[in-house]
Amino acid sequence: MNDTFPRHGGRLRRLIVLRQVTPGQVVGWLEDDFHHFGVTIEHDGMHITAVRMASPRTPWATCSGAQVPLQALVGSPLINRASDIGALIDMRQQCTHVHDLAGLTLAHIKRGDCERRYEITVEDREVFAWNGLHPTLGPTRARILCDGKEAMYWEVDNDRITGPAPFTGQTLERGFRQWTESLPEEAAEQATLLRRAILVAGGRTIDHDRFNTAAEFGQPALCFSFQPERSHEALRNYGATRDYATNAANMLINAHKIP
Repeated sequence: MNDTFPRHGGRLRRLIVLRQVTPGQVVGWLEDDFHHFGVTIEHDGMHITAVRMASPRTPWATCSGAQVPLQALVGSPLINRASDIGALIDMRQQCTHVHDLAGLTLAHIKRGDCERRYEITVEDREVFAWNGLHPTLGPTRARILCDGKEAMYWEVDNDRITGPAPFTGQTLERGFRQWTESLPEEAAEQATLLRRAILVAGGRTIDHDRFNTAAEFGQPALCFSFQPERSHEALRNYGATRDYATNAANMLINAHKIP
């Protein structure tokens, strides 16, 4: 594994597998350099009846505790779009990646597919400058494969898509959600996955093991471990970072399991 930061000449790779186990049980798994999570959702065809979370690898020791607020989904109606999960639970009180994965898993229920596999890659970006812990990054390319076929590709500079059409000029910041809500469900899901992966890829510029707690990392309180009441207790899981730049051979090797 390359332990030099910022990482150069590689890429973030993020793998997501969604699988219907039975008509009333669907499983989702996610893995990238920094995270490895699983979600099981059970339902009666109309409402969520149970939800479980697995956290084999997390950046902070508190992340697995997000299974508690995730239980707020139980009793909620099924949804059509992954993004609709935001109306059911508050993302800031959840693990961001489990929140997203639960939304994808719920959308998979409505789709009725047996299995879907997403593979997302984001090329490493040059760091032009630092403002504290926040880098100014050069351009990148991001690609998402759905079941082995390219579904969407972007070229990105700063926070804007520079190509290809019809995405050229679209911002990844304010207004992005409004834009994706205007897209068909499949395209909206894939665009949201690409944007999240681009944000996660920024982590390849930083050695997270430099920080003893989430509080030291200084990120806004946008997720479970970074809430002020727990960020000082969110101890770093040293050595939790991987580098999957070359291939996905060792990713989600236990995706057949049910969390």
